[in-house]
This record gives sequence, C-alpha cells and structure tokens, in this order.
Amino acid sequence: MKDFLGRFSTLIYKELLQFVRSKGLLIFAIYAFTLDIYFAATGISLTLRNAKFFVQDYDMTPISREYVYKFHKPYFNFQGYVLNDKQLEDKLLEDKAIAVIKIPDNFERDFKKGKAEIGMIINGAEIVASYLFSAYAAQITYNFILEHFPFKSGVGLIEPDARLYFNQNASSKDFMGISELLTVVTLFLLILPSSAIIREKERGNIEMLVVSPVHNYTFMLAKVVAMSVVILLCTMFSIIFMVKGVLGITVKGNLLEFAIFTLVFVFAASGLSMFIAAISENMLQVSQLSVLVLVPILYLSGSWTPIEAMPKVLQYLSYLSPLKYYIDGAFGILIKGLSLSAILPDLGGLLILGSIVFFAGSYFLSKKV
Repeated sequence: MKDFLGRFSTLIYKELLQFVRSKGLLIFAIYAFTLDIYFAATGISLTLRNAKFFVQDYDMTPISREYVYKFHKPYFNFQGYVLNDKQLEDKLLEDKAIAVIKIPDNFERDFKKGKAEIGMIINGAEIVASYLFSAYAAQITYNFILEHFPFKSGVGLIEPDARLYFNQNASSKDFMGISELLTVVTLFLLILPSSAIIREKERGNIEMLVVSPVHNYTFMLAKVVAMSVVILLCTMFSIIFMVKGVLGITVKGNLLEFAIFTLVFVFAASGLSMFIAAISENMLQVSQLSVLVLVPILYLSGSWTPIEAMPKVLQYLSYLSPLKYYIDGAFGILIKGLSLSAILPDLGGLLILGSIVFFAGSYFLSKKV
C-alpha cells in the first residue's frame, strides 16, 4: 500500500509538472478562467440597453408625445421621426433601428374612448433585441393605459407587483458570468485528462508503461486526478478572484460545498475525457472530439435554451447531460445559497451518471492503452 501511494503521488506530481511546463495549455487555462468569464459576463447582456427606435407619428398630439416619452434611456434610444412608410422600411433594412413605433391618425381621440391602436414594426433580423423590445414595449403600454384609466372596466383594480428573488437587479451579468465558468470547467474536463494521456501516446511512452510496475488503471487515474486538481484549483480561484472580486457577483452559498459538488462533476465528466483519449491519436483529434462532445452536452444542459422549451425527445435526452445537473446544483449553491442536502437530486444524478460513464470510459481506455 505504501509503495502504491508513493508511485501514485509521484505520477500526480509528474502530471502537474508537465501541465505547468506546457505553456500553451497553461496560457489557455489562465485566459479561460479569467478574461473569458469577464468578457462573457460584461459583453453579453440579456437586458435591453440603448435600443434604437424611430417613431412614425401621424397624430402629433400631447398624448402621443407622452407615450413616446415613456421609451427613455437607458433601455431605449430615440432616434427621431420618420415621415412615411418608405423611410420606415429603409431604417429597418439598414439596421438603423430595432423597431419603429407607428402611431395612427386620431390616436388621442380614440385613446380617450378606450379603443386606440399602436403599431410596432420590429426588426426580426436581430432576434434577441427585437424580442426584448417587444416585451418592454408591452409593459410600457400596459402601464401607460393604467395611468390614464386606472379603474376603467375594472382594469387597475388588481395590479401585479413583480419581485425578483435571488437576482433583485435582474442583472444578466450574474447569470452569464457563472454560466460561462461552468462551461469552461466542462471544456477543460474534456480536454485536460485526455490530452495528458495523448501526450504519452505521441511520445511513445505507452509501450514503456506495459513493462513498468505501474498498472494501467493507476497510470490513468493519476492523470485524471492530477488534471482534476488543476481544474478544481482554477475553478475556486476564478470564483473568488474573478466572479466575486472583479465582477462583484454576490455568491450566497458555501464555497466548500460548491467545491465538493464540483468534485462530483469532475468524476462524472472524466469518463467522457477517457473515451476521447481512447479514440484519439493526437492532440488535434482531442480538440476536435472535445468540441464534438461539448456541443450536445451544452445544448441539453438548459444553459442556452430552457429544457421545458425543447421537444419531448430532447427533454428526455437532457438527463444524459452531466452539465444539466451541474448547472442546476451550482446555481442553487452560488446564487440561491442552498446547501448540498437541498440539491440531492442533482448530486444523485451526477453520481449515478458519473459512475456509469467513468467506469465505462476507464474500461474502454484500458483496452486501448
């Protein structure tokens, strides 16, 4: 047992030393766990900001101007008036506006009678911004009606009061920053263990392993453990320095519990990395197969599209994505402040799925080594 631990610790030290000496991977890791997360959190916004729009106002009355005034900064950026339909089409064709608000003749007169109409010509080529513009415009119109007719036909007797839990400022930075971190963790779990094994193949060291006293499983496990340690350290550094420090995202949960949950995810995803290592012959194939595996895992995780919005077949397939459980549990700990006991379904899902994938991957790789 003592000899085994000595050989195993030596192998882990060797792998960590090789990783540090691999400048390309080291620079990539530093970038991915710092700048990549920063750019994702600050460069991608799921809220409306400075949405350019024009107005085609055929009424030009105090009521119509008051309505247009409701579309103010920082959410909207009023660009001016268009005089006819030709100008309207030109603005949208040239992508100079997300939308054009069309106010018809006699708007004020009809509005006071409670039957006015307003046109929203939306630029569908910019799908995210156009969707957000439509949602914001609908809320503004609703509030505008309530201001003038608070009790007309019962409207306004019950007014919804929405409150946001866990993200009171509705900041997309919190979601995007943590979501990108979890994606980066998944990518490195696919790349690092498999690349560590492939480097031995490329250097011809696999043949030496056959005649060495080190068992195949010990050799593979040492590489997986070493790279898992690297990923875990990078993850915790990124949470403390980048997510909490630089981005200022409030982390409500216990970081130790998050680290334990991440270790379970590492165990689950490492099996996929061993599959990649078994199939690949060089580093180029590792990178290609890692992307090939990562894309469906991302699609089925619910990070890009809510699982409930997917077709039934994909909803069932989502249970095969380890990232689904990791995202649900990680957001529960970091954003909601839940404990490990509160996310037992996600923890259990990772353990069951991870056990199957890990042992299948290690068995398949041992036959190829």
